[in-house]
Amino acid sequence: MLLATLLALAPQGPVGVNLETVTDWHQQTPFVDAFKSSREWVSHQASPFSWGTGPAVNTDEYGWPQSLEPNQWIESIIFSNGSPNYPDGIYNIRYDGVGTIQPIAGGNGSVTIVQQTQGHIKINLQVPSDGYFTLRITDIVQPIENIRVYLPRYDNSPRVFHPDFIKSLDPFDTIRFMNWGRTNDNPVVNWYDATNFFNYTQATSEGVHPLYMIDLCNKTRKNMWICVPHMANDLYVQYLALLCRIALDPSLTIYLEYSNEVWNGIFDQNSYAQSQGMALGLHPQPWHAGWLFYSQRSVEVFNLFSNIYNQLESRRLVRVLAGQSVNPWINRQIMDWQNAYESADAFAVAPYFGGYIGNLNNVPTAPTFTVPYLLSLCQIDLVNNHQVFTRQNKTDADQRGLKLLAYEGGQHLVGVGAAQNNQTLTNLFVTANRDPGMRQLYYNDLNGWFTEGADLFMLYRLTGDYGQYGSFGLVEWQSQPRGTSPKWLGVMDYLGY
Repeated sequence: MLLATLLALAPQGPVGVNLETVTDWHQQTPFVDAFKSSREWVSHQASPFSWGTGPAVNTDEYGWPQSLEPNQWIESIIFSNGSPNYPDGIYNIRYDGVGTIQPIAGGNGSVTIVQQTQGHIKINLQVPSDGYFTLRITDIVQPIENIRVYLPRYDNSPRVFHPDFIKSLDPFDTIRFMNWGRTNDNPVVNWYDATNFFNYTQATSEGVHPLYMIDLCNKTRKNMWICVPHMANDLYVQYLALLCRIALDPSLTIYLEYSNEVWNGIFDQNSYAQSQGMALGLHPQPWHAGWLFYSQRSVEVFNLFSNIYNQLESRRLVRVLAGQSVNPWINRQIMDWQNAYESADAFAVAPYFGGYIGNLNNVPTAPTFTVPYLLSLCQIDLVNNHQVFTRQNKTDADQRGLKLLAYEGGQHLVGVGAAQNNQTLTNLFVTANRDPGMRQLYYNDLNGWFTEGADLFMLYRLTGDYGQYGSFGLVEWQSQPRGTSPKWLGVMDYLGY
């Protein structure tokens, strides 16, 4: 009865979600063809065997191997670290060309070949929980191309995205592709530097091609939040805008952001912005020059993008400036530089809670806390975020005619610096994330945000395993039973889903 009353009184607002990076070790299963998220080719010396010491791989423009050098084998890891998303069962490997392809399951996994002809290998796979599942190519007679590794029940399926992955996005309003785009430390400058749509894998340092992002939004009917790489040139931005205009369902909204956390010193985009800002003479202090360059370049990106759209289409474009939840002063510098707010529609922050607890310089006794005590500290921090910083950021955004959004948010229980290697602290944080009490915190988090009058809240993130680098997934793996994830349940309580 109490929960029903709270739901009835809660100010409902749009909730979106960030996705996990596409890798061979991710905890999502986005594609029915697992080769789309395989690791880039590793070249071996064949005899005596030596991992990763072979010559460069001879490929075509899409990464398909054309030939082998003498005494060379090549290998691509399909998935690793025993992700429970990948089920045991019958997998079908299909390819064009002539050569010898060997499926291998390491650790406690096993592969039984059920049927094999040129261009098709049908296997019964026992997925390893502590090793790799790989394809090794030991001979190429004709170029090996168009490799597909179909998950059980989806052999030769015309689907791109796995139905379970699609279903997991049902409750959300918007999908943020910061991780899919490998936005942090992204090396892309030109459009042709980006991962090709037809590349053999999308798990590259340049990120997934935007057409996959657009296609996912179209298929799920979700709005799209896209981040432009920090070094991308003007032509890249124009191509991206044109692609979105042509391919994205016109009823869907695009949230456009330049890079991600450019203020954050751990990322390459921060040093890039500082160097650019200093070169332009924007401010004598590098850190301040970096904020101003971020603001200035964001407006340039917004204008380039907007110019591709006509006036009617621009209604579905939300131009997002971003900053720090806990430092409204910096946010005001970003919004006010050359009146950047006049070219934007929203300002976004990341109102995480509990982050300070992982810094043992500030909270040296944290490893000794009980889970209930830790969760009570999270509730106090959560309230302070909403009652102090969110309120101030909302006021500042309102004064400039902008909506206040959360580009990321949720708990942030992770060790800082050397504390990241404190196993006792990590165990405590993982246990807290799995504790039923976290359900109420996630409900309170969303309720507090929207009570302050803020807008779209993008949770971080849909999937992700728990450990020393954080416990950010709403679920630990895509197929996790939802009733076993308190964070997922808390979000669904808020959404009434």
